[in-house]
Amino acid sequence: MTESLGIGGERHIFLPALRYPQFRLLWASGLCAWVGRWIDTVVGAWLVLELTNSPFLVGLLGACRFASMVIGPFCGTVCDRTNRRFVLMAAQVIYGMASLTVLVLFASGRIEVWHLFLFTFIGGLCYSFDFSARYSIAAGIVKDHHILSSISLMQVAGGVTSVVGPLIGGGLLEIIGATGCFGLMAFGFSLSFMTLLPLKIEEKACPGGRISIWKELLSGLRYIRGDRLLFSLVVMAAMVNLFIFPYIYTLMPIFARDILGVSAMGFGQLMAGAGLGAVIGSLAVGSLQQSANRGRFLVGAVMAWPLILVALSYSRSFFVSMALLIAAGIAQGISMALVQALLMMRSAEEMRGRVSGARAFAISTLSFGALLTGYEVSLWGAPAAFIINSSVFILVAALIVFWSSELVRYK
Repeated sequence: MTESLGIGGERHIFLPALRYPQFRLLWASGLCAWVGRWIDTVVGAWLVLELTNSPFLVGLLGACRFASMVIGPFCGTVCDRTNRRFVLMAAQVIYGMASLTVLVLFASGRIEVWHLFLFTFIGGLCYSFDFSARYSIAAGIVKDHHILSSISLMQVAGGVTSVVGPLIGGGLLEIIGATGCFGLMAFGFSLSFMTLLPLKIEEKACPGGRISIWKELLSGLRYIRGDRLLFSLVVMAAMVNLFIFPYIYTLMPIFARDILGVSAMGFGQLMAGAGLGAVIGSLAVGSLQQSANRGRFLVGAVMAWPLILVALSYSRSFFVSMALLIAAGIAQGISMALVQALLMMRSAEEMRGRVSGARAFAISTLSFGALLTGYEVSLWGAPAAFIINSSVFILVAALIVFWSSELVRYK
């Protein structure tokens, strides 16, 4: 049977990437690691808010969480030059050891706020390498016509963990305390590491010893800049992280406590609602037909997302807020799965690490966005910050779509 016949025969298989044993290992590893990271996200933000009662410091913590993503292009270049599996495994070990260190500080009563900031920064550094390596591996271990499925499933793993992680972190923080939560984080990263041990990937021969890493980095940046679609996708991702994603890392702890009047457990439930929506959205992307206009789906979802958040700013009901967060999560899942999938599908194999690194760099704008949003909240409150950020993003996104009209037509 020819490959073309194979493609035709697989056309109606739901999420075909799961048929690859190596992808299943990578996916399971992502589940374990991202549960730990989401526990860190919820527990860290809540502890800083409780210890300092400062919305600005909660925003600053969000900035620390993603500040190291600014070296994403460097991380991607490292991944293109070295063994991506080794990079991925090293990130799990370092993140797990950092979690154990904070556990000891809590258990001994020596914890200080700056310890949480340092841990968050180290976790962000690990995540930057993890992101660049994991997505380039995910695109490389499946056939080209299954890349959309593999990337959407990685986004599903992120969405599932964004449901489970906040529920564990928010719920168990009141039961087992911070020490137990950081122990769970370390356990998650350990499981992720062990899952990667049997992973086998085909490493391409690279000219790493002959070409300077800086020259390779610059060639990757020129490659992205020279392709208007790739560049517009990276810019779109940067703007999402600058104006939209701060609602998760900065606005929601404050909105949950001060506007909706709920505890850490209620905050975790709200975050889980957004995660559930992200799972639904990512699965929807994975089920798209080959003939679907993916660019149009992306533009529609990325415009609907901020509009839902504007509606959320007016909510004073826990259940209405939960429904809106699920809807926002669906738009998020569709948007982020399509951005990452289109980047990998458009990129050459030897450039995927660097393109993923540029995508990671786009996440670094969340650091400034978190600081800006924290400042907005301190001046005008969380509801106003929702409206301001969402409105600005809609304008910027419209300009990006106008500049790169191919984005709407891309299939």
